[in-house]
Amino acid sequence: MSQCIKLLLILLFGLGGTIALSQGGNRNELEKRKKDLQKEIKLTTQLIQETRKSKTASLSQLKGLQKKLNDRVKLINTIQNEIDLLSTTINVNDRKIGELESDLTRLKKSFAKIVRQAYMNKNQQSALMLVFSSKDFHQAYKRLYYLRSYSNYRQEQAKLIKLSQAELSERVVKLKTDLSSKRVLLGTEEQEKVLLNEEKKDKEVMLSALKKKEKGLKKDLEKKEAASRKLDKEIQRVIEGAIAKERERAAAKLKAENKAIRTKAEKEGKPVPVEPKVTSAPELKVTPETKALSGKFEAHKGQLPWPVEKGVISESFGAHAHPVLRGITTYNNGVDIATTKGASVRSIYDGEVMGVISIPGSNMAVIVKHGEYLSVYGNLANASVQKGQKVKAGAGLGTADTDEDGKTEAHLEIWKGKVKLNPSMWIAR
Repeated sequence: MSQCIKLLLILLFGLGGTIALSQGGNRNELEKRKKDLQKEIKLTTQLIQETRKSKTASLSQLKGLQKKLNDRVKLINTIQNEIDLLSTTINVNDRKIGELESDLTRLKKSFAKIVRQAYMNKNQQSALMLVFSSKDFHQAYKRLYYLRSYSNYRQEQAKLIKLSQAELSERVVKLKTDLSSKRVLLGTEEQEKVLLNEEKKDKEVMLSALKKKEKGLKKDLEKKEAASRKLDKEIQRVIEGAIAKERERAAAKLKAENKAIRTKAEKEGKPVPVEPKVTSAPELKVTPETKALSGKFEAHKGQLPWPVEKGVISESFGAHAHPVLRGITTYNNGVDIATTKGASVRSIYDGEVMGVISIPGSNMAVIVKHGEYLSVYGNLANASVQKGQKVKAGAGLGTADTDEDGKTEAHLEIWKGKVKLNPSMWIAR
């Protein structure tokens, strides 16, 4: 009998607990994602307000509005997922409450019957008479065992009723809490939808204003692309310079080794070997130290700190259709990060400054070497480091530039040798 009761307890509490735990984990993830998106929307709104101080429509404002729109849609979807999850939990708890109420009614009826029978046979003498009236010792033992088992069963039934009542009360409280949370989320979702519609209108107004400035936008784009090409050339020059140094180092090492071989051959009277030429151009991974640093950098992929304390990615890596000019595609070698005015731009990892360059139309840029990898920090108003300087992760490299529209933006690129990589895959989410 006790085994049956244990099985019933497992069915009553085990399955429900498992459901609650698994859904709780998903709920926590959704809640975290919701808070992150709300924080990002708040920062984007702050950055848009800074650019609006100029009181003229700008491309950065349009990008900020589009970023906020995208995040708002993600937020609404996250809230909807949370509502769906709560609805599932509510349905499970509602069904479980019904099952528990039915089980409790059945258990109470069964217990009432046991109590009545016990009351009818409450006379201690009747129980003793039942034992002593046995034909033999074996029958007396069986009757005594039955009486004890019956008493234990009655106690187990009472215990099970208490546990069922406690579980029922807990489920009812959880159901009320979830229903309240669902009502709050539905209200939040409606508010977010209202804000989304308002932001869509703002975007249309901004887009309409910018379409009247197409000539100016084309000039700005040409200027930006020219500056990007110059930055590319400077980075290539730095890479070539680093490779040339590695080549010189390798050639010097080979020359020293060959000299030792030739000297030994001359002493022993053997034919002197012809000194070979270094024709290959080793990449930035020649030395063991370089390999070790590259490995450490790779190990932090997806966990590297952002180059600014606060910021949102205003333009991602790769090809993009121009938000205003039809039929024009732009390409970003890295990511642009909108940030606050006067923001310090910091190194994302330990390394050595390979170059500090100034490019008309693109302000200043700093290139830091991390083994085979390079990180490039562009659109700096000033630089606070020098070529050859060793820097640690988080070290300040310069200040992000703020343009005439009030837009403050830092530019980050990551290269492996001569290959451009997507920085979003390397910095922490």
